[in-house]
Amino acid sequence: MKNCKAPALVIFFAIFAQGVCHHDRGTHSEVGFSGQMEGIHHLHNCGNVSYNISGSSCCNGNISPGLSQLVADCCGSVAYNPLNEICCDSKVLTQSSTHVKCCGKDMYLTTTHMCCGGNRIFNRKENLSCCGNTTFDKTTHCCCANPELVAMPKHETCCPKATDEMKESQQGSPPTLTLPKNSEPKCRTIPFNPQEKMCCSGKLYKASALTKCCGEHAYTLSDDSVLCCNGVLHRNVPEQSECVGGVIYTPANTTCQMSTRPRLGEHCCGGQTFNPRTHICCNGHSHNKMNGNFCCGSEVYDHHNQFLRCCSGHLYNLTQSRGKAECCGNLLLQYNNNQTCCSSSTNSIIYQTKPKHRCCGLYYYNTSLWSCCAEHLKPTPKPNSSPAEYRIKPLMDLIPEMCNKTVFFGKVESVALANYQRHVVLKVVGQVNVKSEKVIKDPWLHVSLDHCNSPATDNGMTYLWEENHNGKYKLLSHPVDLTSDIYMFYSVCYQKKG
Repeated sequence: MKNCKAPALVIFFAIFAQGVCHHDRGTHSEVGFSGQMEGIHHLHNCGNVSYNISGSSCCNGNISPGLSQLVADCCGSVAYNPLNEICCDSKVLTQSSTHVKCCGKDMYLTTTHMCCGGNRIFNRKENLSCCGNTTFDKTTHCCCANPELVAMPKHETCCPKATDEMKESQQGSPPTLTLPKNSEPKCRTIPFNPQEKMCCSGKLYKASALTKCCGEHAYTLSDDSVLCCNGVLHRNVPEQSECVGGVIYTPANTTCQMSTRPRLGEHCCGGQTFNPRTHICCNGHSHNKMNGNFCCGSEVYDHHNQFLRCCSGHLYNLTQSRGKAECCGNLLLQYNNNQTCCSSSTNSIIYQTKPKHRCCGLYYYNTSLWSCCAEHLKPTPKPNSSPAEYRIKPLMDLIPEMCNKTVFFGKVESVALANYQRHVVLKVVGQVNVKSEKVIKDPWLHVSLDHCNSPATDNGMTYLWEENHNGKYKLLSHPVDLTSDIYMFYSVCYQKKG
């Protein structure tokens, strides 16, 4: 590839065209990869009905709207959020603590109570343990299988010797006895051994150290031709592709890397040729530039039209909502609709808004059960902690609002933590300032963030940042692509200025 060179502007426009002379390496996949940003809702089947796993769940053939399958478990035929709820005997209960478990149809706190026989709850006391469905004092009695479990005085022959008593479980049962059936993990309704199997959204697969779940499918980390993005498994993906903000980005293809070539002087779009002076290629579909200059999946749109919104490759018309909506991944979050969007750098999920709940990256947690620090959940609630004031978004969701602000692209070179402050060394790789002529002269910036109340940052990744009037800096976007994302951002902002 050393002889394959192209000017930077040509590469920019090749990326902008999205899909020029792309060669498909196969079609057997859960979701066929098209080589650019995804442009459709990913639908799965639940019985005979199609649903989007980003906004609904399927349990035993029934759809539960309002809770994504990416973060849900099934309780019978109903989906629930295991972060804040628990399923006991096919009934969903709201957790009172992160240390609760089921005892039959009831919930109990493991730090203060104990469950015996799978359905009876007792106060936890010193030297008290379970024997079948009752309790006994370990200092005076033992638990014997004769043939049913029964508490007997320690002098009885069925009682273990003193050396064996140390090996008894906390419930007081002899180590030879099996665990109750309700402690076995289940995949939907099927019990399984986690040492041999893994459960992916209700489907069982053979477990291994390199096997991971992606929605209801499994994949191996060693397979570089697959990519899990937003809970959807893509196969035949070009190497070095990345999932960022629910969108798949592929490395730019130069002419010498193309597996299929058109005739001399022709440009291809999907399986046909097109004239790049008059048309634009979006996901293998050719469109006249009179209809717009930007792609949204396989569609083209005019980014100046305030009633059109592109959300991770899906184009929405905001006429009915009067433009009052924003993107949440590839879904549309309408204002005043009692919904909350939680997002990480790879996924975005819409939840029904609940009191005393906050986002921690992708998850929507109960503040009385959990606390959040830099998008990481901890089972130690901090009721008086202040929530993050904003959520970071994909770069294109910030247009055109950011075009009139002092923003820049900064690459995270190193990070240090001291006194609850995250100290970040940034390298400025590009500045967008169409409002004023202020220029950041020093390419190296030292930024301090409130560690727990700020989104997570990764070394080597580039983000969009804003400089406030008080000289402080604010993280705005998910990690960005240094070529296609930045070019698109500059193009839109400077066209807007013109």
